[in-house]
Amino acid sequence: MKRVLITGGSGDWAQSFKQQYGNQFHIDTPGRSELDVTSEDSVKAYFAGLSAPYDIVINNAGSIHPKRILESDSALWVNDIQVNLVGTYYVCKYALTDSESTQLIQISSTAGFNAYKDWSSYCASKAGVITLSKSLAADGYNSICLCPGAIDTKFRDYFDLPNNNMMTCEQLTGYVMQVINGEFTPGDVLFIRANEFELNP
Repeated sequence: MKRVLITGGSGDWAQSFKQQYGNQFHIDTPGRSELDVTSEDSVKAYFAGLSAPYDIVINNAGSIHPKRILESDSALWVNDIQVNLVGTYYVCKYALTDSESTQLIQISSTAGFNAYKDWSSYCASKAGVITLSKSLAADGYNSICLCPGAIDTKFRDYFDLPNNNMMTCEQLTGYVMQVINGEFTPGDVLFIRANEFELNP
């Protein structure tokens, strides 16, 4: 049974994936108290405590504090970069330290391509995740990036996002399973809307 790590494990999508595929994979979904991706020491200790390396790592942890630049709190702005981008780097680094054959799946966002009003920290960090994922593939690792639009989870309730073109957790899971099943090539980026996707936009 393949071992899967999903960071940001307390979120709706991670729990939905675990519920759907818990009989097919050994799935770990640690929350921040167990795996703080903003801390290299926390990530290093987490991987050091494993009994075996992960076959699949899904970088799903995310943070956003929407504000116009002049109204932003610098510490919160940097925190979004730390969670979304630097945390992905830490997790990839120590997952690959355990096994260079680990399959890496980065969950970025359509915000990595589009400039959304008041979302500068999120857009910048998610754009970084896309190029980090492609760089990992260029270095020879099995890394693919998914860039979904808004997903119907509790996360969206904080931002009053419109219901049109909203993805379900099950739709995102379907794309993740396509990646796991080898339907795409390392370095690929999938720009995903509710019922369609564009490969390497």
